[in-house]
Amino acid sequence: VTIIGSFEIGNVFGGGNGKDKYTLDGGATWKDNDGADVGFKGSTEYGTGKALASVYGGTVHSIFGGSNTKGNIRVSAEIAIDKASDCPLNVTEAYGGGNEAYLAGNAKIVLGCIDFLQEIYGGAKNADVGGDIELTITSGHFDRVFGGNNLGGTIEGSITVNIEETGCNPITIGELYGCGNAAAYTTPSGKTDPTINIKSFTSIGRVFGGGLGEGAVVTGNPTVNINEVVGENASMTPTTVYAGTTRTLSDGTTVTLPDHTAGEIGAIGTVFGGGNAAIVKGNTYVNVGTETTVTFVSGNKSTKDVVGVDIRGNVYGGGNAADVTGSTNVVIGQ
Repeated sequence: VTIIGSFEIGNVFGGGNGKDKYTLDGGATWKDNDGADVGFKGSTEYGTGKALASVYGGTVHSIFGGSNTKGNIRVSAEIAIDKASDCPLNVTEAYGGGNEAYLAGNAKIVLGCIDFLQEIYGGAKNADVGGDIELTITSGHFDRVFGGNNLGGTIEGSITVNIEETGCNPITIGELYGCGNAAAYTTPSGKTDPTINIKSFTSIGRVFGGGLGEGAVVTGNPTVNINEVVGENASMTPTTVYAGTTRTLSDGTTVTLPDHTAGEIGAIGTVFGGGNAAIVKGNTYVNVGTETTVTFVSGNKSTKDVVGVDIRGNVYGGGNAADVTGSTNVVIGQ
């Protein structure tokens, strides 16, 4: 699915629908939808199909890499958001997975030049994801970023969130979460625990290794790695729009983003290894300035020397009003 421009679109799906009933006899008989799979040869044999939804301009309220209510995707579901047309780009929320449809493959979000996106989820809205999740933020402002799912559903793979300012605009984030919103996450056997890698940006209000809310319980060992280089847009004037301001989030709470000094590394307000009112059943790890170099997965995928870390508030190994059942581990410096 490729959208170059639009006036307004409610939902965009890289996969199928699977929701509405259908008729083959002009409406005399209506049948339930059996689904809308991508990448299957017949009913059981797996093929090699992929789904890609690309939005380059227009107003879109929700983008899903997967399907609506039914429709599995075998290999991968990917969404690409990039301001690359004359039509203004406005997106409210984005999901690497589906709405209520199971995704057997991996979920991936590729972000280009964007200005604002209210909330982004590496996973699904309320569905299972069978593969790994990779979410890389490269540009723009986000009120909230979640590595996991929104309302529910399990993730059978690992979660990795990368913050790399290699796009056209500075990165500013109100709250950054390694896991889900109201959705729990359990690290599957043999998979890597949820990890946030913060490498370059302009301003982030709060960072949580876990999830948001009582339902977003994490069973595993979330890790937050903060090793900064100067962002590619550290001197751009759009930083004044969000850095140093207080944002009202979708649930009515507020967060203040630290001020930014042009040409310098980005600043973070407060860091939590655990969740925000969400329990972590396991250990937490926060590593601040522990590496000498970082390697980017976006842009020219270069390796750069770490400059340092700028955290204006406190660093907590645990959560915000949330238990950690195991140990908390904070390492600062080399």
